[in-house]
Amino acid sequence: MISDLVVNISILMAFTFIWHELFRNNRLTFNSPLSIKILDGLIAGILGIVLMHYSIQVNDITILDLRHIPVILVAFFGGFIPTIISSIVISIGRFLIDFNFSSIVSLFMMLTIAVGSSLIVHKIKLSPWKLWVTLIIYSQAIFSLALYIVSENYVQVLVYAFYHVISAFFGGILTFYFVLYIRRNTELYLKYKESARRDSLTGLYNVRSFAYYYNQFLSKAIKDNSECAICLVDVDFFKKINDTYGHHSGDEVLKQLASLLTKLTREGDIVSRNGGEEFSILLQDCTIEQVKDIAERIRETVENYPFILPDYRKINLTVSVGVANYHNKISKPDMLFQEADHALYNAKQSGRNLVCMYTSGAPI
Repeated sequence: MISDLVVNISILMAFTFIWHELFRNNRLTFNSPLSIKILDGLIAGILGIVLMHYSIQVNDITILDLRHIPVILVAFFGGFIPTIISSIVISIGRFLIDFNFSSIVSLFMMLTIAVGSSLIVHKIKLSPWKLWVTLIIYSQAIFSLALYIVSENYVQVLVYAFYHVISAFFGGILTFYFVLYIRRNTELYLKYKESARRDSLTGLYNVRSFAYYYNQFLSKAIKDNSECAICLVDVDFFKKINDTYGHHSGDEVLKQLASLLTKLTREGDIVSRNGGEEFSILLQDCTIEQVKDIAERIRETVENYPFILPDYRKINLTVSVGVANYHNKISKPDMLFQEADHALYNAKQSGRNLVCMYTSGAPI
């Protein structure tokens, strides 16, 4: 009997780990999309069915296991929808094992646990651990009540009930600790991964991310015979800002410019800081006319924008922009960045505060 409960706990831990690893980028939360909640509810239900197949046989019609732990787990992290789905799946699995009075009681037991757990999570404000212990106590109380209902002589199954309560509490605590541990480590991993892709000063993508998206955008344009474009934006006379107001002020200007560039671009455009005072914008499915309009809007907005220094003084600055557009029929994909860089050089040489285009191999 004890070995069966240990097996249940081991399966619970192993399944939870695999579950998390498969969906580490789509972890269940109250704000998850409906598809994720449905999927996690189904997985929790499958886990409950697996646990039932390694259950303790109390009598001819009754089995004990930890099928309620996956249900309260999705209740804790995902709320009502995945909890109800998991309880229904588990109930179906119980009917497939055997259709009898015990399986009917199990249906009402799982639905009561699901609804009650969802209400506890939504209505009771407790710390995570206190809330989890409350869920264990509630679900175990319902499970024990169901065992009492299906047992002709409850005294004869008290030993089973006792070990079931101990294993459910121990297994539930261990599982929750394990889930919190791996979720916390995943969050740290994703945070470090994201920070490695971002510029520490501005929060924009860094030059490494730019190279990744640059190749990705070009590959898509080549495959789909579509267009993409790049803008290189460079602050005019930035050294003068640093020399006059200090590097701290220069950094503040770069942060405000980064925020401005993000607002002036389209959703899906990739804005990066390529180094120093140079920024880049990658634009998918963007024609020559569109990228020219965006670049000119950036130049004009920056020229008229009051940048606020740390001492609350306001300054104005300008940017030069080099633009190149790729189209499969008339362009060489490996030259797009060089063309934009050449256009930026022309803008600088032509007096700054300009947008220079590079199209069909010839600068405009």
